[in-house]
Amino acid sequence: MVGLPDVAPPGPDDPGQVGPYRVLGVLGKGGMGTVYLARRVGGAEPGSSGPAYGRGGGAGWEAAPLVAVKVIDEDLARVPAFRERFRREAHAARKVARFCTAEVLDVDVSGPRPYLVTEFIDGPTLATAVTGWGPLAPAELERFAVAVASALTAIHAAGVIHRDLKPGNIMLSSSGARVIDFGVCRPLTDATAITVGKLGTPVFMSPEQALDQPSTTATDVHAWGGNVIYAASGRLPFGEPGITELLRRVVCEAPDLAGLPPALRQVVARAMAKNPADRPTARELLLWLTDATAPAPTGEATLRLPAGSALLPLPPNPFPTPTPAVPPAPAPAPAPAPANRYPAPPHGYQMPPSGPPVRVPRTPPPPEPGARPWTRLLRGLWPPRA
Repeated sequence: MVGLPDVAPPGPDDPGQVGPYRVLGVLGKGGMGTVYLARRVGGAEPGSSGPAYGRGGGAGWEAAPLVAVKVIDEDLARVPAFRERFRREAHAARKVARFCTAEVLDVDVSGPRPYLVTEFIDGPTLATAVTGWGPLAPAELERFAVAVASALTAIHAAGVIHRDLKPGNIMLSSSGARVIDFGVCRPLTDATAITVGKLGTPVFMSPEQALDQPSTTATDVHAWGGNVIYAASGRLPFGEPGITELLRRVVCEAPDLAGLPPALRQVVARAMAKNPADRPTARELLLWLTDATAPAPTGEATLRLPAGSALLPLPPNPFPTPTPAVPPAPAPAPAPAPANRYPAPPHGYQMPPSGPPVRVPRTPPPPEPGARPWTRLLRGLWPPRA
């Protein structure tokens, strides 16, 4: 569509309409499907009290707001388990607060090609902006870090994990950074079939993803740190080696923090800790970035929102330096019991220090309480006679 960035004209294999949405252009293609720019022609938006637009493509449909429609590939649509996961996670994504994200407007899994509809955000992606105009200015970088942390806080509060936060999924709109393409399940083969390139998904992969372990909210926090590094310097957090070396660096080496302002360096380093349990939550990230009372890690002022915008009481530094635990002193070992030079056998003959052998009478062990008669009989026959 002419006049909008990153929009390609539909190809011969692209549909002209998806459900009640008329396709106007192609926003992108990925491992899960294709995202189209579209307008609704079958009435007002779902859940909206606004005016209805021309039905069936009639007059007035051009006034409908632009939307982004993600259509799932046919191969994935034929897998019932994936279709059910898509439905479940798409409905969960509709509960995410609308600030700093792309609002989910509609979802349909009943047709041959399931699709998800979100609001269209007019603006370049972080990848397009950094490639075309260079890294973000310091003030823009601070706003970017806070906005993406806010979006992750809202996404995680709704019980959703993004799983693929990267520069292509962060839009720089006139109202600030907005996170898109969140909460919808990925194909099971994503860990090995993802795109490898300058901004391919493995570049922002967490150590647990590289080791084929389940993704958690800590995975998104790790990706937040990688995107802040990219926005600040235009460089990738682990460089641009081959895929094998890249995954090794993700698991074993620290990211390149050069180019980050001192106020951001410590929080990004903690966000990209190798152990997921050592990373802060998205909410803790947001509180750290907006806390004007916490001591700065390098003596400089920490990032903060404009006055009056913090609605919750902010705690001190949520990342105190852990105090190593002192192991308790080991308990003294009990003294060994004196050895009996002449232990008495259970029955038979005992050899005293001097004199003839003495016969020890055989005494059966007492029966157990509640034991059955045959149990008592077996107890009486054990141990066997010498």
